[in-house]
Amino acid sequence: LGARVARLDGKALDLTSHQFDLLVVLAENPGRVLSRDRIMDALRGHPLEAFDRSIDVHVSRIRAAIEDDPKKPKRVITVRGTGYV
Repeated sequence: LGARVARLDGKALDLTSHQFDLLVVLAENPGRVLSRDRIMDALRGHPLEAFDRSIDVHVSRIRAAIEDDPKKPKRVITVRGTGYV
């Protein structure tokens, strides 16, 4: 966390500061469904453009960086109508 670097299989991921902060929130809540509102609350004080659909865009970009197949995610899952886990 201190270095603000996310790694997957030892390789540093190319994430923006916003994406890193969002990934940290999700990683700190494994197995828990987080609504967009809850994510935005957790990110208060961070310079994230926080309207609910911006969360979707950031999650999409995180998936592009961490998923083998972003169309069939296994690490960041959408719970339709609720949020992300």
